[in-house]
Amino acid sequence: MIITTIWASMTSIAINKPISYICSTLLGLIFLFSAFAKAWDGEAFADLLMLYGPKWFSIGAPVLIFIESILGSMLLFRIKLRWSACAGVIFLIVVSLIYAYGLLFKGITECGCFGIFSNLYSGKTWLTFVRNLILVCLAILVILSQPYHESYLWLKTTVVMLVTASACFICGLSMRKSFMLPKISSFKTENRTTTMEKLKDLYNFSADSTYFVYLFSFTCPFCQNSFANVQQFEQFNTVDKTIGIAVENEQDKQRFYRIYHPEIDIITISQEKMNQITSQIPIGMVIEGNAIKNMEAGYITSPGIYIK
Repeated sequence: MIITTIWASMTSIAINKPISYICSTLLGLIFLFSAFAKAWDGEAFADLLMLYGPKWFSIGAPVLIFIESILGSMLLFRIKLRWSACAGVIFLIVVSLIYAYGLLFKGITECGCFGIFSNLYSGKTWLTFVRNLILVCLAILVILSQPYHESYLWLKTTVVMLVTASACFICGLSMRKSFMLPKISSFKTENRTTTMEKLKDLYNFSADSTYFVYLFSFTCPFCQNSFANVQQFEQFNTVDKTIGIAVENEQDKQRFYRIYHPEIDIITISQEKMNQITSQIPIGMVIEGNAIKNMEAGYITSPGIYIK
């Protein structure tokens, strides 16, 4: 009865259609971007969820991607708009509470909200809560919007199903990557050359030695998941030396060293300098003869694939 009364009072306020369209479109695009960014590296997102509790928590990765893709599509195409916005508010509140629990009781600073792009605001936990609050406000404005006639519902529903299926399909493929041979990223020669010049400013590479350079953040869960494989490059004699290059933060560095006990040299640089080298972490590079031979992004595989 109370919920019905609150709903009736809220829906009696009418936000004009242009504002409603802008809010629902923004919400839809953000939810879809979040879903597909997670789906692109579903395995890493599943690993992040396992930090919150038992291993079976990893099943939450495809479930969350499924929910976000449906909500995003329904908001974007304005299907059952008010109910979709209500579901979005509930979803945002729930994931915010889960993240707050992980932050306070598990020391998890990365939310993984935007998958492989989450490192763009790595370590800035307050941004996660501010962003979710803004999204909740947008959803409330959609709830308060004027009712309208839904047209081409069957066509929109078909598109929603196709978008959701695509997100789930990509997630399924990415979560199978441990059973498939990795694909080494093929970067343009000029990008490799420019990157190599920037790396030379940080370390004195020898032309007759081989190196594995690992660009990462101390708090990035995707980076942490790959670190065991990174340390094996030198142990397996795949390269002569492994070098880590991380975003500087003394507190995060001490915690990382306490947990992972790195056996490689790690150079710390500013976030600004890291952004000049790459817009994505983690990235691993095999360097030979003062040139980048191979690059891997998102997840670093076992060094065994490089052994001839």
